[in-house]
Amino acid sequence: MAPTPRGPRIGSHRIAEPVREAIDRLTQEVFLTKPPPTAALAAREIHGLLIAQDGEFCFAPGEVPSERTLIRLIGEISEPQRARSSMGSKQRSAHEPHPGAYHSEGLLDLVQMDHTRADVILVDSVHREELARPWITLLVEVWTRSILGFYVSFGDPSIFRCGRAVANALLPKEPLLEQLGVDVSYPMYGQFRRLHADHAAPHRAESFRRACLANGIDPDIRPRGPAHFGGHIERLIGTMVGKMRLLPGATGGNVTQRDGYDAGQAAAMTLPEFERWLLFQIAIYHNGPHKGLGGQCPAQAWKTAVSGHSPLLPACLDVEHLTRQFLPARQRTVQAYGVQILHRRYWNPVLAARIGQQITVHHDERTLQRIYAEIDGQFVVLPVVGDYPDISEPEWEAERQRQRRAGAAFQADGAKAATARYIQAARREVAMARQRTASSRQERKRQEREGVAHSPQAKGRIERAEVHWIPAADLPDNDWLKWRK
Repeated sequence: MAPTPRGPRIGSHRIAEPVREAIDRLTQEVFLTKPPPTAALAAREIHGLLIAQDGEFCFAPGEVPSERTLIRLIGEISEPQRARSSMGSKQRSAHEPHPGAYHSEGLLDLVQMDHTRADVILVDSVHREELARPWITLLVEVWTRSILGFYVSFGDPSIFRCGRAVANALLPKEPLLEQLGVDVSYPMYGQFRRLHADHAAPHRAESFRRACLANGIDPDIRPRGPAHFGGHIERLIGTMVGKMRLLPGATGGNVTQRDGYDAGQAAAMTLPEFERWLLFQIAIYHNGPHKGLGGQCPAQAWKTAVSGHSPLLPACLDVEHLTRQFLPARQRTVQAYGVQILHRRYWNPVLAARIGQQITVHHDERTLQRIYAEIDGQFVVLPVVGDYPDISEPEWEAERQRQRRAGAAFQADGAKAATARYIQAARREVAMARQRTASSRQERKRQEREGVAHSPQAKGRIERAEVHWIPAADLPDNDWLKWRK
């Protein structure tokens, strides 16, 4: 019996149905795009398309709502609909339902891995000059939220760096801590059962998957796009990257934060120094309370879980064999000269019995001196044939590119013009040789004259003057034999 308020109902519109359908269609085409325009710009565009006399709709101006009304209509679009059409996967994921959870069934059951570029610029260790932002790879053990492994490098994520990160997670950290001179407690390591990673190419590489399966690890690659499948590692990376804003050379989250600040000029840390700082931050993280653990620390949860767990690694584990398994692998056919990789040849007498067969070779991009052939379940070292410097493969390729650029510069600096002249001269020489040969052949044909015939043929010949030689004693004495100057 309560009276309804006067006036139109909130959210209702007095727009004709054909006009409303046209507005919805144009909103989908103009506004719900990547990247989306502002609502005001989209409303102005839609209003013009609706009343254009040479357009598709040609509505009368009185039938079309104002730009202000169109802005209000655009504002009524729901966030999920806008996210599906105009946002990336990570932003869209926050506006979509994600029922269920990705559970871990115990210690070392599920590990998530991901890479990110650090928000800090490092310097080189020789001149302390600005270098680049490094890449960081982290692996989190979901049951205890512990950082099981890490890897830092200036190179982009690849099969090699993914393999180094997984090997770092599998093996104890004491040798690395001793090498870096860091005194922290880092007991997290062990053979885990599932590796959860995104759809990046290195994670899907056959050699990386084969190495995981050989060590009892199931490479569970998540679907392409949405980031909510890897929520634990995504959140961990956000936490670690946020701490980098305390460092000299920090780049910040966006351009606005860098306004008036030269991150490259402020950079001061080298790669080893950054690795030591990262280890301290990992130790701080392990000893801090974690909401996902009900307030417990990851180090505490790890200690509790390990107490009732079987050995973290097999007793007969060969560390060298393990690290070589996670090196990039290639299939090569054994030739009489051995195995060839990027114009370099490698040989070992073991290959003599396998000429013509295909084998799997693993190469470490940090050195050119050797590769490892996988034969009968073991790795055989194949030394390089020839004299090569003991440098990394990226350094070697960079030097080769420098030489190619130098050669291209020489070509541009007159060598191409000279080559063109030489080519033309060579063609001219060939043409002249053909002309001389043709003339000589014609002359020989004329000398051969005609064949035998019944009619007599005049055998004319060129009369040549007879030469009479006079003895030197009979020559007159008129000083003809004196040297003339």
